[in-house]
Amino acid sequence: MALDTDAAELVTDAPYVAHVATTTADEPRVSPVWYAYDPERGVLEFLGKGQKVADLRENPKVALSVRNPEEQWHVSIRGTATVIEDVAEINDATRRIFPEYLDGDDPEEWGVSGEKLSFDPDDVLVRVEVRTLTARDSR
Repeated sequence: MALDTDAAELVTDAPYVAHVATTTADEPRVSPVWYAYDPERGVLEFLGKGQKVADLRENPKVALSVRNPEEQWHVSIRGTATVIEDVAEINDATRRIFPEYLDGDDPEEWGVSGEKLSFDPDDVLVRVEVRTLTARDSR
């Protein structure tokens, strides 16, 4: 596992958007996601649904990038994704991910209906075991 501690600090410093690249036999895709990265566990998590999740079920190898254009850096992340459908785990991840992007609001106060705290009842948790995490200066 090649984890750059500077890169870990960059991706946890602020609520940046990660771009997730998936691929199937037909074609590659890229999607923006909100995420949470835990450097101690070497795990990045995001919620998703649809084609992105179908791609990861077929081929769990995944690449992500996080970029800060103002400071001119980007971080490349590669790993293996696991799709998790357990509601308790999805809700725990929602509590880790969403407050960063929603000014610290408690997910229980979002008025989400149903048992999942995520905004979409079809969301599943994608947990990426990070294999490489590398920072690069874009200047």
